[in-house]
Formats: sequence, structure tokens, C-alpha cells
Amino acid sequence: MNITLVGAGAVGCLWAGALAKQGHQVHLWRRQPGTHFTLNWQGLDTAIPDTLTLPCNQPSLLASSDGVLITVKAFQVSEAVASIQPFLKPQTPVIVMHNGMGTESHVLKQLPEHPVLYATTAQGAFRPDPFSVRHTGMGPTHFGGVNPAGQACAQFSDIFHDALPPCHWHTDIHLPQWQKLAINCAINPLTAIHQCRNGELADRHFAEPLLAICDEVAAVMRAAGYSAETESLLQQVYTVINATAANYSSMQQDVAHQRQTEIDAITGFLMAQAASFHIATPTNQQLWQQIKQLEQKYG
Repeated sequence: MNITLVGAGAVGCLWAGALAKQGHQVHLWRRQPGTHFTLNWQGLDTAIPDTLTLPCNQPSLLASSDGVLITVKAFQVSEAVASIQPFLKPQTPVIVMHNGMGTESHVLKQLPEHPVLYATTAQGAFRPDPFSVRHTGMGPTHFGGVNPAGQACAQFSDIFHDALPPCHWHTDIHLPQWQKLAINCAINPLTAIHQCRNGELADRHFAEPLLAICDEVAAVMRAAGYSAETESLLQQVYTVINATAANYSSMQQDVAHQRQTEIDAITGFLMAQAASFHIATPTNQQLWQQIKQLEQKYG
């Protein structure tokens, strides 16, 4: 397939390399100028990276794409869609993959004639430099359409599974999104505030806030119509903490490098949903405020 990938961060480069190694024609759409990009792609169990040269920023390749994967941060999604929309054929499927929730309605307004899919991934990736990416951890990726045309594109789950398994298709993508949101609400702000690796959250010092976070998320999920129990969400959180113990979360990295975080699409989205249901979320609100204060202190 001809696939355009919008955004060349850690997750974007991970998928770009995996799809290219599977034989797909991968084209990158980047903010940085240039018509080609050389990527050093290192697999999970490989010591020597593969060097891949990929075309980028070529409107003709964007127009001929069989599918587009957008992997920018949540607050960059609308701008990214606007940058590609003039070149897309109406039938081209667009897949949006980012942490958090809340961008769906804007994307559907921007792309009313396109099949639109959303995805959430637990694959781990790290960029040691701007031209390299390392696959640092396995995790499932979930796909689902958010409009009727998108719901008819289940084949993309199989295509991406062949490149970087496991991938799963869902008739309701919002459930795995909510489950991933719970994990992000728990791990991302705490690791960013304490500037620690994921595994350090297994310390008993964090047991109380993790429980409170999951309890608040479970209450909002139930109000939104999804079955959710605090203990089940908490178990999922600890599973990820232990499986990614050596990793730094994306929000920890953003704060460490004084970049804007996705806190509004993660904890902020939860708070907005909670407010609509008149549910108090004091622990999550405190974490949201602490991240905002950290961002305000950037030099």
C-alpha cells in the first residue's frame, strides 16, 4: 500500500519504519523541509538499526495514498489535518493516533467525506536523536472507525498487525480509548511531576493517588455508559507500570524538555466529561493543575 504518515515523532517513526520494512511505500509529511528523510530504525530485539530513506513532503505522493496515519500530539491534530486536506482524495481513509481523547468531533468536521478511523497504541518507542527510533516495548494497538465510512475499513487493523503486532479492530473504539485514558491519567502526570521512570510508580508511596485516579476515571466511564470497576482499571495501570518499568512516559519527556504536554487531552478531557455528569475528580484536577504550573515555568 501507499501510506502517508503525518508526524515523525517517536511513535510516527516507529510505525513508518515497521510499515516500510513490511514492504509498504511509506511517505512522510513533516513540518521540517526536505523531500527525503533518513531514519535509523531499531527493532525490539535487534542490536543494529536498519537505515531507511523515505520520501517526504511530496503532495503527489500524499494525493496517491491509500491511507493516511496521523501521529502528532492531540493539540496538533487539527493543524495537521488542515495541512493535508487540500491534497487528499475524498475516499482516502485517515487514521488518527494520539494520547488522550477529544479531537474526534473537530476531525469529522474537517473531513466530512473521508473514512475516519481512530487508533490507540501501547507500543513503546524512543528517539535518541532526530534521525533514529528504537522500539522499546510491545503493546496492543486498537483501531476503529468513528463514521460509517471509517467503520468499513477494518482491513487497516490487519495491515498494521502484520507490521507491528498485536492490532485489534473494534466496532466501538471509544472503549479502548477510555481504558488507555485511565492508564495515561495515572502514569503520565505522576511521572512528569516526579520526573521518574514508569516503574517507580510501583512504590507504595504512589498507591493512594493511583487508586484515587482510577476510582475517579471509573466513575466517569460508568456515567458515559461503559462498564468500569476501579480495581480492574488499577490492575491495568500496574500491569503497564511493570511492563514499561524502564521507560519514561511521553509527558515526562515533554516536561523534561520543556515542551507542551497533552494534559488537556488526557486529564483535561476526563475533567470536562466529569463536569458534564456533575462528578467530582479532585485528584485528577490537582494533577492537571500541577502540570499546568510546570508548563508555565518553562524558560
